[in-house]
Amino acid sequence: MAESLESYYPVEIQRNDGGALRILWNDGRVCFYEYSNLRRVCPCATCGELRTQQQEAAKNPFQTVTTVTTQDVQPVHLNTVGHYALGIEWDDGHRTGIYPWAMLRALCEDDD
Repeated sequence: MAESLESYYPVEIQRNDGGALRILWNDGRVCFYEYSNLRRVCPCATCGELRTQQQEAAKNPFQTVTTVTTQDVQPVHLNTVGHYALGIEWDDGHRTGIYPWAMLRALCEDDD
């Protein structure tokens, strides 16, 4: 029987100057997450609304849309949120994204 994504948790988190976050999971799997990709999929309400606006803009060429910063971003601070997520503060000033372990693991699984 396959394990639920909720059963995975990081045992080591490292940021590097190569533009990626490295997570070693409790089952031994190592995953790399490009900073620009993590910033683009930020799960906070503000970023979710911006992504919705971008999708709607395709239907209305006169709609003004603010974009989510994705290029050349770096995390300036990482912190665990309870026992379930990673909080990331970005150098573009954004700091409300909370990335649950299950979401990060799913992003890693999608890379297979």
